[in-house]
Amino acid sequence: MNRNHVVAGLSFLLIAAGFAQSPSAASKSKTKYDPASQIKITAVVDDIEQRVPGGACKAQSVYVIVKADGQNYALYVGPKWFLDELTATFAKGDKLEVTGWKVVKEGGTDSTEASTDVVVRQIKRGDWVLDPRDDTGSPNWSWMKPPKDSGKCI
Repeated sequence: MNRNHVVAGLSFLLIAAGFAQSPSAASKSKTKYDPASQIKITAVVDDIEQRVPGGACKAQSVYVIVKADGQNYALYVGPKWFLDELTATFAKGDKLEVTGWKVVKEGGTDSTEASTDVVVRQIKRGDWVLDPRDDTGSPNWSWMKPPKDSGKCI
């Protein structure tokens, strides 16, 4: 085999590997911390949902649907296994004080029926406080070992 062919082949493989490791738009975390979009609301729980948020997170996650000042918010709290471990629960009608940041939904529309997604930094309910993320937006569950069947969520 010609040396030029070997060099060209290795160059191609290195370039292809570099592109393969670049994060695509679909794989970027939807929960990236954005201090400019920080929000503090006092809201009432309307519903609790479990869903997989996508991106790097493959674990069932807890979303608390709330209403505040006539607007709906979908609060992304964290993976279900994390909340189960802390025995954190929510019920319809709970009054919550929430600190977090808004997440812009790609391709979303503005309507009165639409909800705004909020990644939760802290939730207070009376004297009870839950801090799923720190002041930089990093998940506080990252030090915990998730159950094997829970899926990965970073």
